[in-house]
Amino acid sequence: PRNLGEEAQQRAAPEPRKSYLAKSDDLEAAPSIGPKMAELFADLGIKTVADFLGQDPHDMAEILDDGRIDAEMLTDWQDQAQLVIDVPGLRGTHAQLLVGAGYRTADAIADADPVDLSADVLTFASSSDGKRILRDGNPPDLEKIKSWVDSAREAMAA
Repeated sequence: PRNLGEEAQQRAAPEPRKSYLAKSDDLEAAPSIGPKMAELFADLGIKTVADFLGQDPHDMAEILDDGRIDAEMLTDWQDQAQLVIDVPGLRGTHAQLLVGAGYRTADAIADADPVDLSADVLTFASSSDGKRILRDGNPPDLEKIKSWVDSAREAMAA
């Protein structure tokens, strides 16, 4: 005999969220890294997200020797990439907003009060840096930001 309660539970279970970045991906897939930047890194032997995450940001900044790219910026990019890997459902733009608002790890997001996190993200999103990231797009709403907290909590519990 079939267990109808179990079937209903399986139907009600939400689909697992997809991760939008893997360590094996080409570096160009990481947040904040476009084709030209990926090419610069490839010349240094840094071709995948894993290669990039394994580098010291100060060393990379020194080797790149580009006045526009410092260790702090490279640390931000590493934290953004790690967030997209660690928090299923999170996209690059969202990771950029979170890091800009000071939330650099899945733990920090999981531990955050969703309302406080929303306020911090929306404050950053209204700054000039936040507006540049959004490129005339709308900032995420409270429900979207709450979903990041839920996803980070699920990932930390797994």
